[in-house]
Amino acid sequence: MTLEKTLFQEKLLQWEGALQDFSLPGWDALPALPLYMDQVIYLLNQYLSPVPDQGPERLVTPAMINNYVKLKIIPPPFKKRYGRVHLAYLIVVCVFKQSLNTADIRRLMPPSLPEDAVRALYGDFIAAMEEMKALFPQEVRKIVTPVLRESPDPAAHLVLRAAFAANLAKLLCQQTLRLEPEPGSADSGA
Repeated sequence: MTLEKTLFQEKLLQWEGALQDFSLPGWDALPALPLYMDQVIYLLNQYLSPVPDQGPERLVTPAMINNYVKLKIIPPPFKKRYGRVHLAYLIVVCVFKQSLNTADIRRLMPPSLPEDAVRALYGDFIAAMEEMKALFPQEVRKIVTPVLRESPDPAAHLVLRAAFAANLAKLLCQQTLRLEPEPGSADSGA
């Protein structure tokens, strides 16, 4: 996986720029009118694509959404239409499915939440994403700077460190979620 150091630095800068340009819509920017499945798919694929015009690959499919409803990860549509609540759930699920399993996602954002609670959680989600977008490139630079000086293969070295950091972050998420009682359990007060 040898990559010339100059090219490697350029690619990291491009990635950082793409990361800074990426954003998800806030609650009020989500469509207020109920949408049909094909409209939801179109919007989600637009929202979730970290790189504009990346090609025909769809990040979200109707089968995925149907499975999320069937598995009670998101609330069911009303008369085959999806509203802001559904879009917020779907955005959160699609982002977090990369690092959390469905039980953990459901625990973080139960599908039976009232709209005001979904709105608040989604607002926290967007704020956390923006905070991490600002922080993460700084942390990557801290790792990359010595790697570029010392490693003959900085890309491979960074991949190893990033994969390990991802595993540790996933473990932290899982352990933290397990500190909270299950929704509906005797310990949860419900």
